Amino acid sequence: MKINKMELVTEVRETQSLSQVCGDTAALGQPCMLIVYGGADFRADASFPADIPFITAFAADDAESVSADISGAFDMVIPAGDAEDFAGKLFKDKTEKQIHEINKCFIAARTGSQEDILACESRAFYRLMAEKNGGAGNE
Repeated sequence: MKINKMELVTEVRETQSLSQVCGDTAALGQPCMLIVYGGADFRADASFPADIPFITAFAADDAESVSADISGAFDMVIPAGDAEDFAGKLFKDKTEKQIHEINKCFIAARTGSQEDILACESRAFYRLMAEKNGGAGNE
């Protein structure tokens, strides 16, 4: 397994299974997004902890043909050809606080109900507006 840590993203390549990735989460660091590149032989034989503090993405050559097991184990599936630029586009012109709020919403989507997601988005909106306007936030 090869791990490449960058400013916002950690990439994992040359891995055969999710259990390899999950078995060494400390080596992943604390990225905003984890991108795991996998082929047709990749196995979703484990799962990330529901509260893992970053967005998870599976990068596949044929993103449309990824099995339900794999797509269900990650927050999103993206085409491998677009993966290197994906996080840059997602987080473009965002402050660190905005990125963390985006991640909180993904975590809520992973662990909660639709109501929990909407509540998280609402709190994030009010916190970010308060920061922008110099007022008190919706903690």
